[in-house]
Amino acid sequence: MSDLGDFHGTHPTSPRPDAVRVRWFPVKRRPDRARVRDYTCECLSLVFEQCVAGGQGFIRRHDRSVSPWVVAESPRVRVVDAEALWQQLMNGEAR
Repeated sequence: MSDLGDFHGTHPTSPRPDAVRVRWFPVKRRPDRARVRDYTCECLSLVFEQCVAGGQGFIRRHDRSVSPWVVAESPRVRVVDAEALWQQLMNGEAR
């Protein structure tokens, strides 16, 4: 078997001091399934997922720095707006 090297996923940029605060809400059980479109690296204690469900987009945040882990979601918005929020999180413009 060949050495595949060190594989990592996307690492978001650290939030800037003027980063916009995202309102995070506890996850509620919903009948629609979420499809994960993108995600950050599993090596981090804070993992983000860009999700779509029921025609809406949102970001799911897994905080693994605490026990038990805390999972929260951004508000559900138009998919294009969730994609913009994803880019803000990845660029350190939102936290």
